[in-house]
Amino acid sequence: MNLQIEMISVFSADGSITPLRFRMENEEHCLQTVPISQVVCAKPICYAGIDAIQYLCKAIVEEKEKLFELRYTVKTHRWTLFRVVY
Repeated sequence: MNLQIEMISVFSADGSITPLRFRMENEEHCLQTVPISQVVCAKPICYAGIDAIQYLCKAIVEEKEKLFELRYTVKTHRWTLFRVVY
């Protein structure tokens, strides 16, 4: 999938990032806001030499719980929806 998204997140005093909600374009080309109900885990990763933080987050979308893999690229400060796990 690897879709760039708009993100609202909180940065704590120790530098950790907590995603709160994101916005993406749906199939009808309308912006859809997805509030994150739980951050399951967050871990630093390096893919193709690019430092990033990988987040597994749960959210309720269209009355169904979904698990999203989100990635924050450290150097460019960009968020992507990497995949929908379920």
